Amino acid sequence: MRVLVVGGTGPIGGHAALYLSGKGHDVVISSRNRPRPGTGLESLEWLQGDYLRHTYKEADLEPFDAVVFAAGVDVRHVPPGEDMDAFYLHANGEEVPAFAALARRAGVGTFIHIGSFYPQAVPEKIEENAYVRSRLLADRGVCALSGNAFRSMSLNAPFVVGLPAGMRNEMFSAYVGYARGLYPNIPPSGPAGATNFISVQSLSEAIHGALERGVGGTSYLIGDENLTFADYFRLFFEAAGNRVPVPAVDREHPMLPDMAIIQGRGNVIAYEPDPQETELLGYRRGDIARTIAEIVAEIDAQNGTVEPVELGPEAAPVPELRRLADLYARAVDAGDAGLLTSLVTADVVIAGPGFRMEGADSIATIPATLKQFYRKTQHTVTQHLAHVTGDTAIAETYCTANHILFPDPEQGDQVLTWHIRYQDHFVRSGGQWRFSRRGLIVDWMEVRPVFLPVLPQH
Repeated sequence: MRVLVVGGTGPIGGHAALYLSGKGHDVVISSRNRPRPGTGLESLEWLQGDYLRHTYKEADLEPFDAVVFAAGVDVRHVPPGEDMDAFYLHANGEEVPAFAALARRAGVGTFIHIGSFYPQAVPEKIEENAYVRSRLLADRGVCALSGNAFRSMSLNAPFVVGLPAGMRNEMFSAYVGYARGLYPNIPPSGPAGATNFISVQSLSEAIHGALERGVGGTSYLIGDENLTFADYFRLFFEAAGNRVPVPAVDREHPMLPDMAIIQGRGNVIAYEPDPQETELLGYRRGDIARTIAEIVAEIDAQNGTVEPVELGPEAAPVPELRRLADLYARAVDAGDAGLLTSLVTADVVIAGPGFRMEGADSIATIPATLKQFYRKTQHTVTQHLAHVTGDTAIAETYCTANHILFPDPEQGDQVLTWHIRYQDHFVRSGGQWRFSRRGLIVDWMEVRPVFLPVLPQH
């Protein structure tokens, strides 16, 4: 079967595309941007498209026997400045059924919509929550199109866990870093409440089952394990080898904010999917712990390790390289992305505990990222020893990195301090030295109260 997976570069669509390809289907992925190399998705045929901008034409969809639609929108996709509720109702409620109707006119035989469990799991939220209502409209609109020549259905999934091997994901990277103790200002915990979870593996199996045996016009409520949010995070801690208590705490959690808990913090969504539907679709159960262990191993492999530089007794301060380290600290604290990228090579790599960034364009995002997590930073460069060999050099640069945390009503103003030894590599081109690699070894971290003076406004 020739299958088009829309949203095929994301975790859900990407995993489904690779799984269906492994089952012998002729799979094409579609998205706004090409897949990044390293996941295997780059080996599949790619079709550029954006259903919200109506770039797909009937001719684009005519070659396909089936479409798997995994491109519904949520809070991550709302454009800045747009009304969130209106965006949901338009993008999910109107444009998803319109895209399914386009597929029907193009002669596609099967359309599988990956929807959300909320309309079926918490129907009381339909009227009061525009996101839930938009997901219901998408589900109903797609299923209503089903007929003799067009088999359309909706697989309504809960929280989906996992991603294809090689795919980078900021959320799961943060979870793994959290489990490894990289955010000492956030005690191990989970927000109060519970929900149902399903792995990408189980979801891909359900998609395959729906292609082969799914009944048109059906809204399938699929799911796997009911877990408290605290137990969900505990699985990350355990997979990372950090066996500490992870209690439920009834306050907003930085790793899972209240906005992402549709039923409301402290409330529970728990259900068992229909056993006959589960058997029909043929997906596995009890897969969350395995998947989280896989995520932790994958993120660790992506980040790699920081290799110490080998400095001998001939190492000495090198003013040009020390100046580069000072400018780097200045650029980060001042939020000067232009200055920052001028200090690095085009293929620079910066890696540390829980992260790895490649390329100058990626490095340019550091100031904006820091602003999301901290009110202010101050990096103080101390000792610096280097060894130059022609147009290359290595160095170890000590740095104290202070991060002023956003206010916590229960804690007051606090500073998170990293004591760092940068493992630096440099190259010289056109007479100018640049960083080619920076590895962060964090010797220890501390969180302590800090006094912030009230300065006059100018």
